[in-house]
Amino acid sequence: MGVKQVTVHCVDIEDKPGSLHSFLAQSSLSGVDYLCFAAFSCGNNRGRVAVSAKDPRIFEAFAKEANLKATTAAGFIVEGEDLPGAAAKVIAKLAKNDISGIVGTAMVCDGRYKMLIAVDAKNAERAQKVLSD
Repeated sequence: MGVKQVTVHCVDIEDKPGSLHSFLAQSSLSGVDYLCFAAFSCGNNRGRVAVSAKDPRIFEAFAKEANLKATTAAGFIVEGEDLPGAAAKVIAKLAKNDISGIVGTAMVCDGRYKMLIAVDAKNAERAQKVLSD
């Protein structure tokens, strides 16, 4: 299992058709190149996007210019062989060490999984150690 620590920025957007497209298109015009993102509805016409940019400083400049309030979390891209229970084993490591996730997403391709897990920045060091063991 491989683990790579990344910066994750969380931004609230409107939850309506085209909002995610607009966010991604605007950020790309500002030069933001993403490693990954996850987006979901929060209800009450609000959505949330969690992004990991290849260069967090470019994303932060975009967010400031676009007047977006972004919070920062510690993210981890975890990858390994796709087996039954693989995701549960990764998440169990965090749970056993009393570390809550903020957002997570995963996919499987060609027999390998990749997960993005974000935790509160104050738990970054502990999460890195736990996930790397």
